[in-house]
Amino acid sequence: MLVRVVRDLTPEEVEEKIKEFERKFNMKFDEFEELFLEKRLNDELADIYFEWAELVDTYKGYVEDGQLDYTIEEIRNFKPEEISLLTPKRIQLLYQLANLRVESINDLARKTRRNVKNIYQDLKILSKLGFVKFRKNKGRNITPEVIAKEVIFMIR
Repeated sequence: MLVRVVRDLTPEEVEEKIKEFERKFNMKFDEFEELFLEKRLNDELADIYFEWAELVDTYKGYVEDGQLDYTIEEIRNFKPEEISLLTPKRIQLLYQLANLRVESINDLARKTRRNVKNIYQDLKILSKLGFVKFRKNKGRNITPEVIAKEVIFMIR
């Protein structure tokens, strides 16, 4: 089943995409930007320049103020066994997590009136499917965060 997912990239994913461009073109962004400014890139490479520039700007903003805002749209082909992992409880948890302010997994369990162990297991599965990430806080707290902004199931 095809699933359209609109989600935020994690800082690690943004950093990895930047490194992929650096490896592909064997140069840093500043060097690539020079080529662009000198009009030495064709239209296809100009499109790559804009994507790379947006990634670099986004990452710099993240380093400066801790906020990362880079949204992508993916069409993924989920296997039947992956779709079966999206139980009603997990979908409800994803919805609740998107609409509640939580400080930790324990806090989420309290607010949803569910067992912490079950919440954690469900969050791990949602993370593997690419809908949730975990952010480590000071101390031992781990805060779950929704990275999927929109999920659409497409039947073809």
